Amino acid sequence: MYTLKTFASGVRVPSCPSSPSLLSLCGGEDMERISAVAACVCLCAMMLVQGDCSAEQAKPMVGMYYFPGWCHPKGEQGEWQGAIIKAATPRALCGFYNDADPKLWNYYVPWMSTHGIDFIAFDWYYNAEQEFLNGSLDSGYLKSPKNKDIKFCLHWCNHGGPWWKKPLDQSKSAILTMTDSICEKYFSKPNYLRINGRPVFMIYETNMLLSFGGIEGVRDSLAAMRARAKEKGYPDLYLVAVYPGNSPDYLKMLKGLGFDAFCAYTYCWMRPASVTWDTHNIPYAELTDMLTKYVYPKLRQEGVKAGLPYWPSTFSGWDDRPRAGLENALVNTGNTPEQYAKMLKGALKQVNPASPVVMTEAWNEWGEGACIEPSKEHGFGFLKAIASVTGKSSPNEKVPTAEEIASWNVLTPDELKTAKENESKPWPIKEPKKYVFGKSYSVPKAKLPFVVNFEKGGMKDEEMTLVQMELKGRTEEGAVFETTGGDPCIILPTVKVPMKQIKRITIEGGLEGDVMEGFLPPRLQVYWATGRMPEFAEFASTATTWSKNGKTFIQTVDIPTWKDTGTPLLRLRIDPCSKPGVKLHIRRVILSD
Repeated sequence: MYTLKTFASGVRVPSCPSSPSLLSLCGGEDMERISAVAACVCLCAMMLVQGDCSAEQAKPMVGMYYFPGWCHPKGEQGEWQGAIIKAATPRALCGFYNDADPKLWNYYVPWMSTHGIDFIAFDWYYNAEQEFLNGSLDSGYLKSPKNKDIKFCLHWCNHGGPWWKKPLDQSKSAILTMTDSICEKYFSKPNYLRINGRPVFMIYETNMLLSFGGIEGVRDSLAAMRARAKEKGYPDLYLVAVYPGNSPDYLKMLKGLGFDAFCAYTYCWMRPASVTWDTHNIPYAELTDMLTKYVYPKLRQEGVKAGLPYWPSTFSGWDDRPRAGLENALVNTGNTPEQYAKMLKGALKQVNPASPVVMTEAWNEWGEGACIEPSKEHGFGFLKAIASVTGKSSPNEKVPTAEEIASWNVLTPDELKTAKENESKPWPIKEPKKYVFGKSYSVPKAKLPFVVNFEKGGMKDEEMTLVQMELKGRTEEGAVFETTGGDPCIILPTVKVPMKQIKRITIEGGLEGDVMEGFLPPRLQVYWATGRMPEFAEFASTATTWSKNGKTFIQTVDIPTWKDTGTPLLRLRIDPCSKPGVKLHIRRVILSD
């Protein structure tokens, strides 16, 4: 997936999108009630997706993102030359191919379909009537006689990039022009993915859409897109938001905009409990545990609450050293096929029966180290993992001949020589930065409610630690602060309360003035430190929005990681927003049972 990120060196290189962290998984309904609702839905809503979503089928679908960056116009350097051959790994089993060659797809399609992949979501680059990297779809997959054996859909990569010759245009008129094109060119194909007869169209970046007309404008544009599809003879569209936020407020907004489901591209940037937020090395096994235990169940519940099905999203790893270089790269280590199988199993358990789909990043993100496609490192290992999890017993593993690999090769003899030489060069990975864990220990049962008083005459000024915030004054009504930077926080005085005793955290107060962050209210984040996790970490955090009535309640039963961060509670940190110049009034913070 091409997105651009500027590093300190000034070099602009592609990078992965930001991914949801555990701090955004708060505010859900009670786990047991949601589970009961989900069970009822499971019994009653047997309208399950299989290709064209027949009501009798109950089998979840596995979708595979496909990055089409391996075919460039003749004479133009592609990513094989620009990144991959400079690296020691990875290496595709099919060589350095032109994926606009249908002969390559005569292998791809049988590999995918017989190993349990139900459809391909092509990363589709389009802006203002210009398409980019469309050869693999138009000339490769669609020209292969085997394409009928697997479904496909479009994943609109609607972000900017130097490849566009015109400014980004996602206005209503531009979207309608795009809709006319895709209805004729793609939706009409018999193997285009449909849910209840509705062509599936995935949109990568919701926030980019919102920059063209805001909430009302996007709602109008998507409604017009649906209407145009109906004019063309389709019952409707099935719209999926791929790169959204996932807080309850954001999901509510997505539902209001007109989306039918939401998912992610990858969660490779999430941090499990053991590693710091600025580490460059993240253990894949710990990511797998975090996703399957906390993230997938929570987002499924939040989706049920918002009336917006969640497609759990898996990934085979991340390693962008070929693109970003050794210094700036982010690497998931230990991403074996066996670990990926655990992640896929966990995701399949959390599908919404109203739209049971699991996504995987990706077939061939060779520049990002997320590759299900057979490789020299893992062979068919990742495909075998999918086959094992989905119950496929006779997968096709026929490999191309050396002559076939040479026929679709795009490298010159000198480039092939360079690639071979680089395979044996040092290819180091930075050591992970880890938190120093303590141990849980027992403390006497506290007298609750425990109150941290900001009112005049309450706790002393020096007992508070302020970061990018200034105390403006204190009265009998509480304290007034002003944020001075983009990551402000208040760290409260030390307390010692058994974690299991705390059932609710109440923050009395709120923000004043212009507090909107983009199109949503600011997010209130709360971090906690314990005997086991004495440092503030993303794993030990939650988030919500400020209540309009001046009392914001956080139920600890709604926080997935609360019980797994140890005991006792030692400190709380409050991050009120992410903007400077915002006034904050707090009267009290209350811990209660």
